[in-house]
Amino acid sequence: MARTDYTNPDTGYEVHIDDDAGLLTDDELAKLSSQMEAITEWGNVAFVTTTYNPSSADDYARNYSYSHFGQGSSTLFLIDMDNRKVYIFSNGYIYKTITKAYANTITDNIYTYATDARYYDCASKAFSQINILLSGGRISQPMKYISNALIALVLAFIINFIVIRIYSKKKAAKGREIINNIFSQCNLHNANCVMTGQTRVYDPPSSSSSSDGGGGGGGGGGGGGGGGGGGHSF
Repeated sequence: MARTDYTNPDTGYEVHIDDDAGLLTDDELAKLSSQMEAITEWGNVAFVTTTYNPSSADDYARNYSYSHFGQGSSTLFLIDMDNRKVYIFSNGYIYKTITKAYANTITDNIYTYATDARYYDCASKAFSQINILLSGGRISQPMKYISNALIALVLAFIINFIVIRIYSKKKAAKGREIINNIFSQCNLHNANCVMTGQTRVYDPPSSSSSSDGGGGGGGGGGGGGGGGGGGHSF
């Protein structure tokens, strides 16, 4: 059951704990709540776990955030035991820093703790990295560096392939050379021309017309809240 563990007296932002899956002990929840208090300088913060989720982790985290914090500044860390996924969703002011890209980076960094059933460490590391980013610090992004390295290797391979193809390609023959090397011959024997019939064709004066037409375009938009997040399966 969700509970409000702390309300920041200066900002009014709250710490919410909802360990429905019972993954943490009371002592671990108390320590985690104390750690989460620092984040209330920028917005509401929640730790949520569940064993039943008929939707996606994204939808669960998004709906939970909207129902408890509305469109206000907030961040939520979810351990979804049904879908076996850790997920971070942020909204409002916090989302300017804890973007979808950073949510993916953080969950990339900490999902192995959930794989090993070290749920407190998983949550603690998540909130620690969120706090570091909100405070203007930097976090490790190994997957980003690996991806950049792979992209660089692929580009280098493509460039080398193109260069090799260019220099190994045979020089194409010029048009005049092709024409000069074509042998052509045409022989006509006893050519005759026979008239077999006549056809009349009516060719009226040409005319032109123009018409103007107009088209209208419309746009539509769907309603919905803001924010976003990212996660990682475990």
